[in-house]
Amino acid sequence: MVARESIEEFRAASSGLSNLATNELSAFFATLNMSNPEAARDALLEFLPILVAEYGQIAAALAMEWYDDLLAEAGEAGKFAAAMPPTPAVVAEQVEETVRFFAGKLWTPNPELVLSNLSLASDKYVKQFGRNTVAWNADREGVAWARVPTGDTTCSWCLILASRDAVYFSESSATIREDGEEYHGDCDCQAVPLRAGDDYPPGYLPDDFYDMYQVARDSAGSPDMKAIAAAMRREFPDFVTDGVHSH
Repeated sequence: MVARESIEEFRAASSGLSNLATNELSAFFATLNMSNPEAARDALLEFLPILVAEYGQIAAALAMEWYDDLLAEAGEAGKFAAAMPPTPAVVAEQVEETVRFFAGKLWTPNPELVLSNLSLASDKYVKQFGRNTVAWNADREGVAWARVPTGDTTCSWCLILASRDAVYFSESSATIREDGEEYHGDCDCQAVPLRAGDDYPPGYLPDDFYDMYQVARDSAGSPDMKAIAAAMRREFPDFVTDGVHSH
């Protein structure tokens, strides 16, 4: 069994690294001349891909170390060694596209909105390097893996994906949301490899999650994932971070 403490330690390390990246982004953003939006945009286009790549590589290295620690805890040390994925989790063009998408707000009275949006994006991108490393190595090892939420509550999208149990054998199956996005910004879910005979980590209750999913699906009256997520927020507001309480 993968100990909850081990998952939490990795989550904290990943979040701490992401916070360093977003703090560096904030410091850089403060130096930009907002009276020249075009120059500010171009500076962000140059800066953010480098930032994501640098911190992403560290996130991948942390994930490799954690994966090897899990192997040792399972008595599998020496039988398999984690490696760096052959392709980066996020490429420069993807980051540049994100910058261009949000940069339009630099020409508005509230250019600081660009920073908040790019901070969420950089959080997602940096963590994605670690998540992809875990998922890719699980695929190489030939073990199943689960998307495990951390913390007392998680968002409706993540809870729906976590309800699928340890059925994931490819990176895309556990990370891709219905709207085509991977793990969102400010998300603390972890991809956790589960080997034969492993018990679920404490607090990971896919059967309970699936029961909630079924209730939300029935309430939505539709197989559409967006409708189900909306129903999840209404039906179980205390179990998701984006819950909607009726008044």
